Amino acid sequence: MTKSPITCSMNISEFAGQFTYQPLTHDTCAVTGYTLPAPVCLTLPEYAPDGRAVVAVGDRAFANCTSLRSLTLPASVASIGVRAFAFCTSLLDIRLCNGSRLSHIGDRAFMGCERLTVLRLAGASAHLSCGRSAFAYCTRLRSVVLPEGMDELSPSLFEGCTALEHIHLPSTLRTLRTGALAACSSLRRLILPAGLTAIEDCAFAYCSHLQDVTLPESACMVSASAFMDCVRLGDLLMVG
Repeated sequence: MTKSPITCSMNISEFAGQFTYQPLTHDTCAVTGYTLPAPVCLTLPEYAPDGRAVVAVGDRAFANCTSLRSLTLPASVASIGVRAFAFCTSLLDIRLCNGSRLSHIGDRAFMGCERLTVLRLAGASAHLSCGRSAFAYCTRLRSVVLPEGMDELSPSLFEGCTALEHIHLPSTLRTLRTGALAACSSLRRLILPAGLTAIEDCAFAYCSHLQDVTLPESACMVSASAFMDCVRLGDLLMVG
């Protein structure tokens, strides 16, 4: 099915003065909100009007902005705050500019963005970390690509992403935290990275269509509840 192009009635990238900012240092700042009504396409500025580089999106800066359909983050943004875009229920598209320095996505930053279908974070920093439930309950999210260098999936990171069918796990992944992919009921098959060392409680609980999981050959601690109520899962396979 071909997607209809996103039509933007307002692109506020040209209006850096219409954002609100919080200084962080003498030459950096965070975007904390906007003064224009109901943006549809949001391209954050790289610099504030006073010349400070925009390196962060503040906590709850754009939460509940239900008109927002497209988000573009400049390369300068390294951090996205707690609930920064939570429950932006029309958000379809998140774009990272070339050379992105994004290294942290806060707790529940995109929670409940129910129209997001594809998440490509391969262009983010190799040291990207995500907070608890950062993308939880994005119920139409089908495909996820994570950057090489990322070493853990945080607690409940993709919990309740019931449409998720494909997730590219980086080879550098070491730990799947509690509930990281819980209730992802459309997941069917997984090949886990060779270097994985721990799968914590309920990491894949209630993945009701999960049929095949290939575990790494090396030692990996698997919690007794890691695959709780994965009713279609047979015996776990081993690489090798």
